[in-house]
Amino acid sequence: MKRLLPAAMPFWLLPLIVVLFALNLGGYLLFDHDEGAFSEATRGMFERGDFITTWLNDRVRFDKPILIYWLQGVSMTLFGTEVWAFRIPSMLAGIGWALAVFSFSRRYLSRDTGVAAAMICSSALGINMIAHVATADALLNVILACTLLLMYHHSHITLDDPAAGKPVLYLIYILMALGVLTKGPVAVAIPGAVAVIYYLWSGQRAGLIKALFFIPGWILFLLIAAPWYIAEYMAQGQAFIDGFLLKHNVNRFNNAMEGHDGGLLFYPLVLPFVLAPFGPLLLRILPSIRSVKTDPLNRFLWIWFLFVLILFSSASTKLPHYILYGCTPLVLLMARYRFQLKRRWLVALLPALVFIIFAVFPLLIPTIKAGLTNPIEIATADRAAQFVNTRFAVSAAVLGLLAVAAILWKRLAIWQGLFVAGVLQAVFVWFVFAPAFSDAQQQPVYDAAMYARQHQLDIVTQSIDMPSFNVYFNKVTPRRSLLPGENGFGRVDRIDNIEQYQLLFQSGPIVLIHRPLQDKSPDQPVAPVTVTEQAHD
Repeated sequence: MKRLLPAAMPFWLLPLIVVLFALNLGGYLLFDHDEGAFSEATRGMFERGDFITTWLNDRVRFDKPILIYWLQGVSMTLFGTEVWAFRIPSMLAGIGWALAVFSFSRRYLSRDTGVAAAMICSSALGINMIAHVATADALLNVILACTLLLMYHHSHITLDDPAAGKPVLYLIYILMALGVLTKGPVAVAIPGAVAVIYYLWSGQRAGLIKALFFIPGWILFLLIAAPWYIAEYMAQGQAFIDGFLLKHNVNRFNNAMEGHDGGLLFYPLVLPFVLAPFGPLLLRILPSIRSVKTDPLNRFLWIWFLFVLILFSSASTKLPHYILYGCTPLVLLMARYRFQLKRRWLVALLPALVFIIFAVFPLLIPTIKAGLTNPIEIATADRAAQFVNTRFAVSAAVLGLLAVAAILWKRLAIWQGLFVAGVLQAVFVWFVFAPAFSDAQQQPVYDAAMYARQHQLDIVTQSIDMPSFNVYFNKVTPRRSLLPGENGFGRVDRIDNIEQYQLLFQSGPIVLIHRPLQDKSPDQPVAPVTVTEQAHD
């Protein structure tokens, strides 16, 4: 049996993949709320000494299972509370994702197609971005990708030798267990549904039954996944069922949570940008859907993608990164049909559009600001004008011209030109866009935390939900009203009777305040305040 490991890989491919997924990994602050919440929940485990339940201050965090926090905890133990340390598991997941598509493509298509698939995977905008953030999504995606690719491998090798598939089934069940520890039932639901459709369509009913009722696999699955769920239920009881299973799984499908809704065309519209700059290849792979009756691999890949598309298009909560669960088959199809691109100017239009959007972004800030009502967002827009400036626009324009030139250069295949455009796109995102957006949105929170650390203040969280503050402050901040003599971190617009407090620090709406031991009466003069924009002032 041929190996699934990426044998005969070109010597330059792995370094290229690593560089793309590690670009400027520590060059921008943690983004609230997702990155801040994941990172603080991980950091807080060590402060509390509780490695079963994750918390944000005094609130239990039921959003995701435990595996990503444990992996971030390992990274934090090795490298400390640096922002890039919390992103290491996602970066490694991205690298594993690219290696998985290379390995699979090399076996079932060709070595060159495997190289192309890995290059597309590592430079596509959405995949590269999700591997740069400290959340659970990159980890779940590599687990889902490996699970489903192994399922196809199992269906293929058991055609000649039914016994040969048993070791593969063990790996599949291990991966599903890890997926359940990463994000819950979706790690079983998607592979299970795709397997049922594909095996039955392919006339492998007996193989499907053996795979679904593989008792040793289910035992191994439960041994890996069940202990944490049992321990968490014992610790939190019905609150765990209500918070995790019902709210963050069932209700997320049935109701649009946190305003993340969209129509049936939401994912088809965002997909070209999620896979930018390879959107033109999406059109070229469409004719391959006609081959699903005769080509088992295309059948499997299209079933995989279409099931994910239909599932999440019908869900009420819609987020762009959900479609990444179905992007692996698209990457494989795009690599397989990469030479179908013919007209260079047409192909260059979408990558050019992406860079044009970046280039004109400084002009859009006033319009965006006019439609905002949240003080944090307004302050972010004000600060963004300092960073998203002429230099920002010129950088986007220059890199955009280089991207178009690479696509038009006839010494490169068109798909290779798209890859060069993807590399330039990644350079812009991680060295220009992300730092600028981070400085605009997150710098005041970081400065406030540094001020508190510098002055050795005890802090209570007051009327704000930006958990990255705790990461930088390196301490849990109780969430409650201030008592006399205490200091608080909060939003100035959400603090009642602000005149009763001494203002220690302010940057936009972000403030550190002190409640005097004796509250001031209305006719008392307001105590002197120190307002600073930098923690080092």
